[in-house]
Amino acid sequence: MRTPKHFPNRPTTCDVSDLLNEVAAFVDENPNWHEDEDSVAKMVIAYGILTNMSDPAMCTDDECELVVGIYEKIQEVGK
Repeated sequence: MRTPKHFPNRPTTCDVSDLLNEVAAFVDENPNWHEDEDSVAKMVIAYGILTNMSDPAMCTDDECELVVGIYEKIQEVGK
């Protein structure tokens, strides 16, 4: 199989934004996600993917606030 010449070794900002849009849609559809064990598990996975594949420079301020809000809710649930 042929490898593309300009294949990025990290996700692009578009990839990160696409994932963040999916997370934001999930939060909008499930505003009390932090009260459901399965939803918390999904958000932990999404948070882990986001933090492993990107850095704050790849996100807008609003996107960073969304991620920080998710982190804070996960921390509250874990207590």
